[in-house]
Amino acid sequence: MRLPTPPADNRSYRILVAEDDPIIAKLIGIHLKMASFEVELAVDGAQAWAAFGARQPHLVLSDIQMPGFSGQELTAKIRAVGSGVPIILMTAAGTDDVEMEGFKNGADDYVPKPFNPKLLMARVVANLRRVYRYDVGKSTETPSATSAATSAATPAVSDSGVTSPSSPTAAAQHAAAAIAAMNPGAVPESSSKPLPEGWSECASCGYLGPQFKFEGQDASGEKIFVCPNCKSRSLTFSLG
Repeated sequence: MRLPTPPADNRSYRILVAEDDPIIAKLIGIHLKMASFEVELAVDGAQAWAAFGARQPHLVLSDIQMPGFSGQELTAKIRAVGSGVPIILMTAAGTDDVEMEGFKNGADDYVPKPFNPKLLMARVVANLRRVYRYDVGKSTETPSATSAATSAATPAVSDSGVTSPSSPTAAAQHAAAAIAAMNPGAVPESSSKPLPEGWSECASCGYLGPQFKFEGQDASGEKIFVCPNCKSRSLTFSLG
């Protein structure tokens, strides 16, 4: 089984995300970029297959139910050409039969929707570590004390307005935090980075998404904001 060469800096792994829901795709992209991964987005199976050939990603993260052909078919195509890249499938149709079909087609992991973004990140990191010996605490870069201090004081802001890590250490900390979220009883820390405009974050489980996803009603019919993942009301809102 063939694999692409790991990046020299041990950080900028290429991740192909195949997801037809733009909100979910944006959520996944934000978390992956915060860990310094390079992200290629595809909105359907055909586009994902074309991107796979052009970009040679180190890992594929794919929805199962997509326009064109499905994530199951995408997985089978990738394995048919002899690629051994890790493939993680996502779907809301979380049945044993669906999971078994994915594994038979060559998938390595499976994430049911809705998911905690930190747990998804942990699965990405775990698969990269298994296949490429990825180490979240290791980097070939050795910045000077001056440049490190400048990076810590001046966060980088992307075109989407999302603050991204300005140093290898920051990126490693974000990826390591995802792994820490797998520990039973661990309480995820709320991100200190600004949220995208109109988005909210659960302070209890770390779920991140647009504010309408958090809207609900209490027993008396009054509008409330509650996490759709863990039902907590401890939330952080963007200022936009």
